[in-house]
Amino acid sequence: MAKIGFLGAGTMGSAMIPNLLKGGHDVTVYNRTLERARPLERLGAKLAATPREAVNGVDAIISIVLDDKASRETWTGKDGALSGAPKPGALAIESSTVSNDWILELAGLARAKGLRFMDIAVAGRPDAAERAELNSYAGGSPEDFAIARPIYDSMSKTVTLFGPVGKGNAFKLIYNTMGVIQVVSAIEAMYAAEAAGIDLEAAHIAFSGGNTGSGHVRRHTKYVASGKHEKPVHFSGRNRLKDMTYGVAFIEKIGAQSHLGNATVEVLNTMIDMGMGDLNDSELIDTLRQIHGKH
Repeated sequence: MAKIGFLGAGTMGSAMIPNLLKGGHDVTVYNRTLERARPLERLGAKLAATPREAVNGVDAIISIVLDDKASRETWTGKDGALSGAPKPGALAIESSTVSNDWILELAGLARAKGLRFMDIAVAGRPDAAERAELNSYAGGSPEDFAIARPIYDSMSKTVTLFGPVGKGNAFKLIYNTMGVIQVVSAIEAMYAAEAAGIDLEAAHIAFSGGNTGSGHVRRHTKYVASGKHEKPVHFSGRNRLKDMTYGVAFIEKIGAQSHLGNATVEVLNTMIDMGMGDLNDSELIDTLRQIHGKH
């Protein structure tokens, strides 16, 4: 079993860590708001006041935070993880949804400190994390993957190596881009159904039961039809925009095009401009209603 420094006990991290503990791993947790991590202490995790403290003597470091800015601060800030003293050759893993450029830069910084490095992005909502049913997308060497695999098996239903460092993150950004397009498309379709005078519950059932019925479509059309959105907010419009911004930037960096991605960014920016960015993504329906004067 591994000794792990886990950086970030937010919605996802706090759902993942109990499965590491159940898997027999020794976990020390850092979270910017330490009190939020107290329930994990009761499950057997140790708490650390800084990332530097959390990684002392560990075999592996896992980070899962909000974005590039938070990741950079966690790794390289004052008392950051890269200023600490994990075991020589310890495996540093970034699991946050961050830009591909930052993943590649971070890999260089970690290696300069004598660490191995992998990017292992995770896909799934907090309830899937609680059930250890995440899908994990890895980038790194086969040798490092062999070390990371048992750790991520404790939290995941699938763990896939996509290639060298950066490729797990690359796939996750493309995956997220496809997913957010589905979310926005489903909500736009529900608005069109409403404008056509179609019962929204009937539309939800039909969209969900047809070839359009992905998990995103089933979930979001249900929220729109019922008018009951997730509380507390699990995925805000602002966070969807963050994912899309990183995804579109990566797709365009490699010389591809993201026409639908750019259109989706525009829609989400409108949601934020209207003061709704911190609401559930499914509440985009109200943005569309306001744009078209239907409240």
